[in-house]
Amino acid sequence: MSKIKLNIQDSVADTLLITLYTKSIESKKKDPLIVDETACELVEKIDYDFSKYKDSPASTTGVAIRSTHFDNVVKKFIEQHPLPIVVLVGCGLDSRVQRIGSIAQKALFYELDLEEVINIRKALIPPGKNERYIAASMLTTDWMDDLKSQHPCGDFLFVIEGVLMYFNEPDNQFVFRELAKRFPGAQIHFDMLNKWMSTKSSMHETVKKTNATFKFGIDDEKEIEKWQPSLRHVRTYLFHEFRGWTRMGLLLSILMSVVPTFKTSSRILAYKVAKD
Repeated sequence: MSKIKLNIQDSVADTLLITLYTKSIESKKKDPLIVDETACELVEKIDYDFSKYKDSPASTTGVAIRSTHFDNVVKKFIEQHPLPIVVLVGCGLDSRVQRIGSIAQKALFYELDLEEVINIRKALIPPGKNERYIAASMLTTDWMDDLKSQHPCGDFLFVIEGVLMYFNEPDNQFVFRELAKRFPGAQIHFDMLNKWMSTKSSMHETVKKTNATFKFGIDDEKEIEKWQPSLRHVRTYLFHEFRGWTRMGLLLSILMSVVPTFKTSSRILAYKVAKD
């Protein structure tokens, strides 16, 4: 069977292949932190040199923990809301809808990414009946306005995974400010680097093998509250709180246990938008 060549032009979009590959690797382990059958299938179908990402325990473990956490966030949100609208920003080739099982059918999913990525996604992961693909940059507002007008009574959850660190502070502020203006009551879940890690793309075991670079991080997770009055910090999750985090490697595990800079190098944040 001939493999599919993707030819992704955008350097940030190209990082989707890191997360795809690492999820496939973790899925094949004896006691996996995530099971992603779609990722395993796609890695076999795609013509790409994934071997450069081999032996990347920190990335493999980190991606698995992060994705599993967001899977659980989505499932809980669907269970707790009557009209759940789940928006996956920078979806890449992630198969969250497939991973979370039958509960996904109780929600409507919107998956957003750049046009070149959505075109690839349509070919490799055709949307289900409750999925809508949006070919757009998150740094625009038309898609936000469309969602707001189509679902005036919807309960919105925005998941922004593995994206924000590749954009500068004004871009990050724009996304949060514009979402907060339009979606009172919404939840926004995302991952964010600290300032130290945001300057260390060349140290990252997988990102350094791409043309993408980190551009933004924050030390005080409540700083985002200053970007728009209705934004509220709910909770911060550190990676050492999750099962299996020590699989990142002995040295990194020690550093993340005792050195604050390493402990907070990457966090998962939960925010909400206060209602008027």
